[in-house]
Amino acid sequence: MANRDGACACSVCRTNPRAGIIGTKSLGGDARAFFSEAILPAGAATDTLERVGDEALDDLMRYLCRHHHENIALLSDLWGRGGDHWARNDRPALLGYRLQGEIVAVQGIYHSGRWLPHFERQEVLPAMLEDARDHRLRWMMGVRRVVDPILERLPELDLRVSFDEIDAFCYVDRVSFAPRPTPGVRRATRRDARALATLRCAFEAEYFGLPVERIERSWCLRAAEHYIREGAYLAERDGHIVAMAAVESSIPQLTHIGAVYTHHGYRGQGLAKGVVTAICQEHLRVKERVTLNVRVDNEPASRAYQALGFRVWGDYRMCRLS
Repeated sequence: MANRDGACACSVCRTNPRAGIIGTKSLGGDARAFFSEAILPAGAATDTLERVGDEALDDLMRYLCRHHHENIALLSDLWGRGGDHWARNDRPALLGYRLQGEIVAVQGIYHSGRWLPHFERQEVLPAMLEDARDHRLRWMMGVRRVVDPILERLPELDLRVSFDEIDAFCYVDRVSFAPRPTPGVRRATRRDARALATLRCAFEAEYFGLPVERIERSWCLRAAEHYIREGAYLAERDGHIVAMAAVESSIPQLTHIGAVYTHHGYRGQGLAKGVVTAICQEHLRVKERVTLNVRVDNEPASRAYQALGFRVWGDYRMCRLS
């Protein structure tokens, strides 16, 4: 929830005016430095739950980095992409929870309604739900260890699940990677934006079972432009762009792939393997791992990623709330 001036008006921000929407300028220092910290600095031990915002930003970032593979999207949005118009328009309100001197939970809540919660200790969940109540929540995403207990208490927020997806969270590294280069695959450029937007519209319609006419074309075009800036790859056949894969998130240790889609008339030709291979080849030169999510019931995609050397690292859940 926001005041008329755009400031966050949740229970944390009302009591702590420095909490709320932050940008990468607030972080300071080198992002990689956070990953070199094995533990949080010692704080004053207390049994009282303390809510914190960006006055404790270093501690919040160290917490997220300890669990970096479970907080890729949030970390990516807090780092490095602050100059991206796509990211600037949807920065998260970052809320943290401290027990006995240490951060034990963090949640990011976006203006668009994305909700990315994470906790180490489940006893802070009531406070997290109390704070989340003050926001418009449309999508909750995260690892099942975190999301499943929240879903059990979702009625407390007067919300229900209208879409529920369970994914395998997978990774590949330089050792396991088995590239499958494919002719006709190249990096996307600005001139490809409209063609990628068309593929994204088809992806949305198929993924959510909607008529393509109901998909907002302008949103798909903005998404395509963002993908191109971040480093998308595409495949061409018969003079048409028929497959794509994009970088959805990037942090110092890994890159996360998303929006992998092949036009239905060109499936079974190895194009998904080709575009994913191209991203992996680029990013594994400088990153330890590349990750992606795949629906547990999508057997063809799972087989394709396994053939490239991807292995399951955990499970993930995404829910649309209403």
